[in-house]
Amino acid sequence: MIDAPRCRHGLAGWAPVAAFALAASVASTAFAAPPRSAAGAAAAKAPMPAGIVLDGPYHGRSDVFAFGGHGEVRFGHDRERGIENPEWLSFPRLEAFALARIHRRAQLVVDAAYDRTMDQLILERGLIDVRVAPSWSVHAGVMLPPLGRANREHQSPRAEFSDRSLVASDLVGAPVSMFGIGIHGLRGGAGLPAMTYELDIVNGYDDGVVTEASPGTRIPSGRNSAGDNNGMPALAGRLAIRPHPGSEYGVAAYTGQYNTTEVEGATVDDARYLHMTVLDATTMVSGFRVSGEAGLAIIDIPPALRAIFPEQQWGAAVEVSRGLFRPLIAAWRTSSLSLAIRGDAVDFDRTIPGDSRSRLTAALNIRPSDRAVVRGQWFYEVTRDRFDNDAPAAGVAASGAIYF
Repeated sequence: MIDAPRCRHGLAGWAPVAAFALAASVASTAFAAPPRSAAGAAAAKAPMPAGIVLDGPYHGRSDVFAFGGHGEVRFGHDRERGIENPEWLSFPRLEAFALARIHRRAQLVVDAAYDRTMDQLILERGLIDVRVAPSWSVHAGVMLPPLGRANREHQSPRAEFSDRSLVASDLVGAPVSMFGIGIHGLRGGAGLPAMTYELDIVNGYDDGVVTEASPGTRIPSGRNSAGDNNGMPALAGRLAIRPHPGSEYGVAAYTGQYNTTEVEGATVDDARYLHMTVLDATTMVSGFRVSGEAGLAIIDIPPALRAIFPEQQWGAAVEVSRGLFRPLIAAWRTSSLSLAIRGDAVDFDRTIPGDSRSRLTAALNIRPSDRAVVRGQWFYEVTRDRFDNDAPAAGVAASGAIYF
């Protein structure tokens, strides 16, 4: 039997240090409006105003009215503990959006999606964004809080894999939509690294983190965009540095009360908080695109439940990809072939050997154009229960995604 890869005690030590170092490097820089690339080096030199920027294909005009979307279909065959589990047809993600400029400084954005992680159609974004100054904006409504880059960006035709990493899906619970208000903006320029920032006040996760999580503490079970179960807002924020085009290093943090403390005027529990830190990075190294993310969560659990519901969880993922041919077919100038490999793991309870999940995935991606991708994918995964019993699984899949 192949054991799952494990790194149980490293993250708690280096995550706060890395977060502090990144925040310190940002704080030590003077800032102005940074550039943003839309189509090459010339566009990268132009200042980018604050506001919502459409970084994928769309129809219409982004300064008046724009709309678009993307969809993905998957054919797969998995085997767990020797038992076949064919999934002949599924739709991992279907998303549609519309953006309307209702004032020279204000935009209205509606973004609805079906995501297999949520297994339902949800309103991911329904907000108004108002540009207060050239470098920052205020937004309010239903939003995707900045809980790491993966919660904000997962366009299926652009992604190398059909699934998010385990850090995003099993630890953070991406996609996570919440109701709230916040600010976001960008600084940098004049030869200094560009920086983006966002700070949101949101309704936060609810007590489903415990009450809806049968295997133990599960943060994704507390996703809630409809309201607040305790009357106390949560805070979510992210800082990201872009030292040069194609590279970004970000640190995100979340803190908020998750439980209900009063029922019909009677106090039923003390206030209990969920804290989370997510680090993410992407850059180019010798022609390879290297991306990574790591997350650490600390959950305040009632003493009577701590034997079953863990208080500390963490995870990490590393993804390496490289373009092999471009163009793949001479007549299709934007066609390409790329190879990607990702290793990721989550540990739901740092105090015991089990209660974890690890996975290795490889994908070969054919893009007939920048608007579509066809993938061949293989994975091997090991899930361990709280008694450290392992359940290995493996599978292959073919998927396709396209902008429309």
